[in-house]
Amino acid sequence: MARNTIRDIVIPGGRRPKRPPVDSNIKRPPYEEGDRFRPAPPREPMPRRGKRPSILYVSVAVILFLALGFLAISMVLSGAQVTIYPKHERLVVDGTFSAIPSKETGEGLKYETVELSVTKTDTVQATGREQVEQKASGKIIIYNDYNTVGQRLIRNTRFETPDGQIYRIDKSVVVPGQTKEGGVTTPGSAEVTVYADEAGESYNRGLTDFVIPGFKGAPQFENFYARSVTLMTGGFIGEQLVVEDSLLASTRQVLREEIETTLRSDIAKQTPEGFVFFDNSLFVEFETLPIVESGTDAVVSEKGILHGVLFTSTELASYLAENTLGNYDDSPVDILNLSALTLIPRQSDEGVNPWEESPLLFSLTGNVEIVWLYDEEQLKADLAGRAKEAIYTILSGYPGIDRAEVIVRPFWRKSFPDDAEEISIKQILELEGE
Repeated sequence: MARNTIRDIVIPGGRRPKRPPVDSNIKRPPYEEGDRFRPAPPREPMPRRGKRPSILYVSVAVILFLALGFLAISMVLSGAQVTIYPKHERLVVDGTFSAIPSKETGEGLKYETVELSVTKTDTVQATGREQVEQKASGKIIIYNDYNTVGQRLIRNTRFETPDGQIYRIDKSVVVPGQTKEGGVTTPGSAEVTVYADEAGESYNRGLTDFVIPGFKGAPQFENFYARSVTLMTGGFIGEQLVVEDSLLASTRQVLREEIETTLRSDIAKQTPEGFVFFDNSLFVEFETLPIVESGTDAVVSEKGILHGVLFTSTELASYLAENTLGNYDDSPVDILNLSALTLIPRQSDEGVNPWEESPLLFSLTGNVEIVWLYDEEQLKADLAGRAKEAIYTILSGYPGIDRAEVIVRPFWRKSFPDDAEEISIKQILELEGE
């Protein structure tokens, strides 16, 4: 057997060289930072690696997370939206109609009146002085506590103060009769402007009572009376600054135009919600006020009083539907495009102010769209907690609705939310030509 040749190698000299002895007394310097021979710090044991999750487990977790997120979002956005298509119809209006003041009893369309006033002034150059005579004037309220029938007082009807001074109205007026409610009788009343029978400052006076001397000897005398609501002012006899006629006329005309613009703008802002008016149902009266001196200039003043005839929008719509549609069912309706109607008042008696007419006659022309109304809050209350299919039964109690569309969230719910506040109503009108 062959011998191991490595072991047979012999170093010359017969022995291995000896290492020099190590002197244990030699002190070696300590290792400095950065010493290339400094021993490395001990290594921390490597963590053991577990097994990686399988792709199947990851996919299931992602799907579950998305499903839970979708469910959470669906619950947050839960609710119902009902789109309502209300019943509507186009009316061709062309006829003469009538209305009575709301304070009068009786059937038919009624109207309210509103009054606004504005005074404007301008200072102009005077051309001299002249002798003038002016009559005092002021406002009074006439009361009819005689019966329930309106009483017409003609132009120039006299009103007498306790000390015998006479004032007159310059226009005919109808004073409404009494009204009775809850066992209480309230006299009818009308406000008018009266003018002194004579010029002069002696007719300028404070608040006072009046009787109507024309009723003396008649049963109405004790039950028709008047009381002033403003001071009687403007009475004057003496010299006053004079303004050239053409300048005075143009100044007053400009003031009146400004007054009318202001009044029409004010009535548009102050009309109560639910009421409507027409351009021709607004009437403006002007009162020429006395010229006032300002040094050597004259202050010209004009006062405008707007009398507005207002209708309740829904009552007007129902009235027109009743008098225009053959199949109207007395359901509540409203007018969409009121501006398409033109109203022209027709005075039944010369000398009576249109806003005091009873009845007020007027013509209306135009094509309008009326829409049937419904109680939105009641509809939501009726739907709350009901099955989706129940909407068809519920809508049968709302004749003003043609049809409806429903979206309930989340999509798998089969009923409306129990809370009516989670139900929203959206209305869409399908008008011709749109």
